Amino acid sequence: MAARIALLAAPALAATLAAAVETAVWPPPSDIETRMHELQGVLSSREATVAQREAAREELSGLLKSPAGQARGRTADEKPTRPARSPLDPFPRFVRPAENPPIGPAPPMAHIEVVVPPRPIVMPSGSVAAPASHFAIDPRTGAVLHEIPGGYIDPRTGQVTPR
Repeated sequence: MAARIALLAAPALAATLAAAVETAVWPPPSDIETRMHELQGVLSSREATVAQREAAREELSGLLKSPAGQARGRTADEKPTRPARSPLDPFPRFVRPAENPPIGPAPPMAHIEVVVPPRPIVMPSGSVAAPASHFAIDPRTGAVLHEIPGGYIDPRTGQVTPR
């Protein structure tokens, strides 16, 4: 019975010892810490190229991992691949004008001409005034009526006749 328990406990003990061996030492030794600061300087430098920054990122991520993580390598979610970008803008900054259709004679179109005879101006006395270009004449009295925006006005009396 004790042998069975020892046999079952052996894998658990081995896993615990393996985890203890693979733990990272923190803070890291001074030479590794100095190298981490150098890599951080490369990442923040304006003069660094894209390739230099990528190499510094790779090395720094390796130094920050535990020994087990360093042996395993990069995981799938560590640096996802980005889809390729088109070198052209999807929406150009200017739009080319449409091609003009050939201009020719316009096709005949049906149309209606509405001719409305002018409404007669009825004076308050009941007579109909005869309109002229900018004035009207009252046929009953012979008075000249001047045109205003809403109708005609008799300058002698000030009486307004609406249109």
